[in-house]
Amino acid sequence: MRSGALQTISEHNTRLTGTERRIADFILNAPQKVLHLNITELARQCSTSAAAVVRFCRRIGASGYSDFKLWLAKDVYQGWNEKFLPDLGLDSSTTAVRAITDMTEAVKRTMNALAASLSPESVEKAAERILASPMTMLFGVGASGLVAADLHQKLSRIGLPSSYLYDTHAQISAACSLRKEDTAFIISYSGETDAMIEAADQALLRGSFLIAMTMSGMSRLRARADLTLDIPAVERVYRSAAELSRIGQLAAVDILYNVIISHDIDRAIEAVERSMQATHRF
Repeated sequence: MRSGALQTISEHNTRLTGTERRIADFILNAPQKVLHLNITELARQCSTSAAAVVRFCRRIGASGYSDFKLWLAKDVYQGWNEKFLPDLGLDSSTTAVRAITDMTEAVKRTMNALAASLSPESVEKAAERILASPMTMLFGVGASGLVAADLHQKLSRIGLPSSYLYDTHAQISAACSLRKEDTAFIISYSGETDAMIEAADQALLRGSFLIAMTMSGMSRLRARADLTLDIPAVERVYRSAAELSRIGQLAAVDILYNVIISHDIDRAIEAVERSMQATHRF
């Protein structure tokens, strides 16, 4: 049985080339982040090529990058006291009782981690920026897109101007129309989704204020943001539906929404009441 991936990397460190040592150092400093990067993204983070990453993986005893990530995941999640599975919480013996227990416990851990990672000062600043902005344009794809849509619905309900488009290309096009006084709010768990990086770049070109909701740790999106709302890194390398990251993001949106409402609660209540009266007819 081979040793842990992190231990093996440390043992090989003195025998690595300069490029391999850069890869090793990045992995040792941010092992959980690596689990959410594909081979091209890891190579970019280490200023090298995908081929160099493959050579590094083979040098330390993995058959390739996928094998290495599975090996690394066992190290990263050992402290979670959970069985490592290639798909989150799923196997042939799963019962409803076990699914309820496992998921509720995982959600509790996610909420505790969110409380530790989300800065109250950042939430306040984000709320103030959205309240002062003539337009808050929301961006997100996949599970993060569902979170962006939820925030858009909430802001619209209390009369704050916002927009969200489900099509990724439409989002990038919309980013090109941002103005300096507008706010771009990008949601990306990994902070490395190429489409969201392009949207961020377009927003910055136009001088818009950029808020990023992304997982803790360095990423391309974080490097571009004026303000970051940190979501804890809670997902495994293989995810059935990004459950925990989505739950953490939705909770962060609810927190932000409550703070926004608190700044002008009377006006917000009136707006919600008007919305309820109009929609309850149907």
